Amino acid sequence: MKTKSISNQANILMLLSNPAAYDPRPLKEAISLIKNGYNVIFLAWDREGNYSKFERSKNLTIKRFKFRARYGHSPKTILGFLFYYFWCIINSFTLDFNFIHCHDADTLFCGYFIKILKRRRVKLIYDMHDHPIIFFEKFPMRHFWIKITLTLAKRYADHIIVVNDGFVNYLLKFGFNKERITVIMNVPRKSPGWVHKGFKNKNKFTIFYYGNIELDRGVLNLIKAVKDLKNVELLLAGRGKLVPLVKNIQRNYPNIKYLGWVSTSEIERIIKQADLVPSLYPPDNINNILASPNKLFTCMSEGIPVLVPKGSYQAVIVKRYNCGLAVDMNNIPEIKNAILELFSSPEKYLALGSNGIKAINSALNWQLMEKYLLDLYKKLGD
Repeated sequence: MKTKSISNQANILMLLSNPAAYDPRPLKEAISLIKNGYNVIFLAWDREGNYSKFERSKNLTIKRFKFRARYGHSPKTILGFLFYYFWCIINSFTLDFNFIHCHDADTLFCGYFIKILKRRRVKLIYDMHDHPIIFFEKFPMRHFWIKITLTLAKRYADHIIVVNDGFVNYLLKFGFNKERITVIMNVPRKSPGWVHKGFKNKNKFTIFYYGNIELDRGVLNLIKAVKDLKNVELLLAGRGKLVPLVKNIQRNYPNIKYLGWVSTSEIERIIKQADLVPSLYPPDNINNILASPNKLFTCMSEGIPVLVPKGSYQAVIVKRYNCGLAVDMNNIPEIKNAILELFSSPEKYLALGSNGIKAINSALNWQLMEKYLLDLYKKLGD
């Protein structure tokens, strides 16, 4: 029995390889589409087994595939993808939809199969949150699989969404049609009336790192740069292989504090109390070079200068809007000097933070991105 439309507008089938519970970008896009009359159906994968199989709220429906598997490239995860694809294809024949919106490369192949089985009567959208390399980096012949993914997108996707113009330039080199690419950045809403007041704490400078506690995220170099600085504290939150080492370091350096794994709401609370948030993704692969992570824009909206790696698209944004500092993440003295530069110059700190807020309110806000998203769907639906 087919799911009935709730309104006269089009139905959108979104494919997502997480439970559609905490990933902000797909949910923001879905909410923007729903409030403008569309019906959105998620076919999501609950790998943790922590969420209900079915949810419905107004014009939003979430159906979850229940199969426990880790994120990554384990044999069980790859097997899980095959089961998830089969589950999505079966469900697609019970649902009424006009568009397939594939979030990232790991659902694009499934979307392609559904489109073919539907005899191409539905429009396929590839939402490229990340470069495909992050899904195939441990695969044999990974470059072959990346080429297959990009070829599939170029030939069968009716439109491609990317997170910044760095991805646009990258795709154009592979012969993609610019008219079929739309930039929708993962940015917050405007912050009207927000007035920057400088440092959050008068007696200390608080740096907050959250994310993977791994060597390739610059965590160890960040700790080495901060550990001997007076009146500077580093708070770390997240999981990863370096956690045991970080716990040992904090015993000897009271200004280094590991908070463990914290909730999204707790992260938001700590960000509001922080003076600096580093986003030191190493520019050693194409995804990290092109990435513009959510934390970058979140901090800009809070008036917090950001510390980003040289050679990355993040550095392009920081330079364009003069809202932070770019450093060589492998150069500990350079990281230390950047921190001291901000701490010792309240005027510069205030200027960089204020520039971030201005950028969010003028060019990097969800109100604008929502308009681009709606224009894209209207164009495809005409």
